[in-house]
Amino acid sequence: MAAIARSRIVLLLLLAGNLSAQQSKAIREQVARVATALTAGNPEEAMTPFDKSFDGYSRLRDYFSALTNAYDVTNEMDVIDEQITSHEATLTVHWTLTLSEKGSGLSESREEDLTVKLSMKKYDWRIVDVSPLEFFNPELRKSK
Repeated sequence: MAAIARSRIVLLLLLAGNLSAQQSKAIREQVARVATALTAGNPEEAMTPFDKSFDGYSRLRDYFSALTNAYDVTNEMDVIDEQITSHEATLTVHWTLTLSEKGSGLSESREEDLTVKLSMKKYDWRIVDVSPLEFFNPELRKSK
């Protein structure tokens, strides 16, 4: 009897671990989708993972459009922390953004640890906050 109870507990723990791994993968894919779309010069696709109720939605859409119009964009991301519950997730993402001016080829890199918050909406993870949002501001220049 004890062996059966232990087997059920182990099975439940394995299933919970598998669900957590699946959630983590789905969450990371949403964030990577933003980076991939920006690199491809597609600001509309970059906005797809964002929930439209996100306070900075319009400003971020404008930033993404301006970035992809003025620059060839390269992104590198590394998730350095994640906190996931069944309906919410918070990631700390070390993001490197390289902007190469179209025409001149002059480039600038910026990097920052961003906080990305996601929420389960219906059956999909949606980004509901990114901070600092100004990281994507095309007018932001490095102080020298």
